[in-house]
Amino acid sequence: MKDELDEVIGEFLIESHESLDRLDRDLVALEEDPRSAETIASIFRTVHTIKGTCGFLGFEKLERLAHAAENLLGKLRDGSSWMSRSRTPSSPRGTRSGRCSARSSERARRATSTTRS
Repeated sequence: MKDELDEVIGEFLIESHESLDRLDRDLVALEEDPRSAETIASIFRTVHTIKGTCGFLGFEKLERLAHAAENLLGKLRDGSSWMSRSRTPSSPRGTRSGRCSARSSERARRATSTTRS
């Protein structure tokens, strides 16, 4: 059971890095076209997937970060808020917290695996 969980977490971490790369690209696209419904939808789907998986795996910090991003994206999507160049985080800064949380989770998983072996 533990090996299966480790495998699921490992896959999640790999997918999270890929998702954060996609978010970097989408945030740059959003800076160029702040009202792009397609870009906002892509970012929302990515963040929603990360949030759901974090909730399932118990990664509370990353889940809270994704939830906050999802709330903002919901406002953008329904038009109750908008993005401008001055309000859009630069992409490296915009995904830095997510990458840090993913790395912390990965280090904790490795430490746990090492101490139990």
